[in-house]
Amino acid sequence: MKNVLLLLRENQESMSTAEAAVAKYICENPEECAHLTVRELAEKTFSSPSSVVRMCRTVGFAGYREFRQELLLDVHNLGEAGAHEETELDGTATVAQILDSITQRNIQCLKDTRYLLEEKEVGTCVELLRHARTVLLFGIGASLCVARDAYLKFLRVDKPCVLNDDWHSQLLQARNATREDVAIIFSYSGQTKEMIECMEALRENGCPRIAVTRSVPSPVAKLANHCLYTATNEFTFRIGALSSRMAQLNVVDILYAAYVNAEYDYCMKRFVITHILKEKSGGEGGR
Repeated sequence: MKNVLLLLRENQESMSTAEAAVAKYICENPEECAHLTVRELAEKTFSSPSSVVRMCRTVGFAGYREFRQELLLDVHNLGEAGAHEETELDGTATVAQILDSITQRNIQCLKDTRYLLEEKEVGTCVELLRHARTVLLFGIGASLCVARDAYLKFLRVDKPCVLNDDWHSQLLQARNATREDVAIIFSYSGQTKEMIECMEALRENGCPRIAVTRSVPSPVAKLANHCLYTATNEFTFRIGALSSRMAQLNVVDILYAAYVNAEYDYCMKRFVITHILKEKSGGEGGR
């Protein structure tokens, strides 16, 4: 099932002004819009039926009829959980309000990401990881921290991984990639020029490419063989990667858990071998 409201929120930035106005109205009034004809919706949003249809196609539907059917399902199955308002930082928030706001944003981001992740696509990516000679990890900035988390996880189960901290080394890594490897590229925006250049080198070498990115049209998504889409609800003016980082880490956890599940016996042995015993400190006798 597609989460129509989520798709509308995620894709508004890539829409025309008229399409974005229609999308915004639907997100704010989902129950009403689920029962409107295309002409009625166009009148409500001061647009045209053609703008409404174009908006539907922007988010992956053949036309308004298919879009409205999915919207009706969303309204029926998700209720209030399908639509949620985002609060912005305005300089007046209390610590208590920030505690609640950031926690709620992260929770909602994880729920939304679940709607975007397709079981078949995740399964295909896990199979690529299982049979790859080496897992090549790419990311800069906050996405590099996520790539580092993936590196440490797969290191635990002895899956060969390569991660370089600087972009020039990542580019060399991409140029040395082969069809026997698999690359995972982390890019929240999908527009990071360094990641785009790495992906072009990976494509030239025929290396399979998995992108962990937003569910909007982007160069990174276009260059990928497989996309694991993440939802996000960052503040209008990004103060740093908050919920976007949380969504990417969630995808890493899913891939890792699915990989361990698929290679269960082997991974259990590696967990025993790689377990590092930590001595207790403090108290009498070193207790």
